[in-house]
Amino acid sequence: MVRALLFAGTSVAWFAFWFLRGFDQTTTSMQEWPNVIAFSAMLLTLALALAAFGQVVGGRSVMRWATIAAGAAGAMSVVNIVEDGFRVEAAFYAFVLGLLILDVSLGGLALATARAEAGRRRLLAAIPAATLAAILFPPAGGPLMLGAWLAASVAAWRVGTARGAATRP
Repeated sequence: MVRALLFAGTSVAWFAFWFLRGFDQTTTSMQEWPNVIAFSAMLLTLALALAAFGQVVGGRSVMRWATIAAGAAGAMSVVNIVEDGFRVEAAFYAFVLGLLILDVSLGGLALATARAEAGRRRLLAAIPAATLAAILFPPAGGPLMLGAWLAASVAAWRVGTARGAATRP
């Protein structure tokens, strides 16, 4: 249940930030502390969600890719505060490196999930794939993240209720 709430919170946070920011990609608005903190918090939430997603799906390869993606998103959260908050321009390169690692690891996570799962559960690969698409195409990022992580929330809730039902007498 906690994972389902984390995934739902991630989806709503990303959509709200995308909606309230006005769909633009200008970095001047990111230099205001409330926006910097909000974006960094969203990246940190994504890091937690990616780590939990790896646990929901399971498997060595999936966990490895989810950990790399979560680490990159978490590092980007801190680097964003340094870059935009404290205006350390050199941190831009660290942010771009983190973004590249996040992009590659989301692609790897999608492929690993598709290979690890069978049947309808293979559709879970759409969650990291949609997250990657949201990052690569920011004008549609909010709705993509909303749909992807709400789907992850439903999947986590179903896994939790199925495990709970299996342990009941």
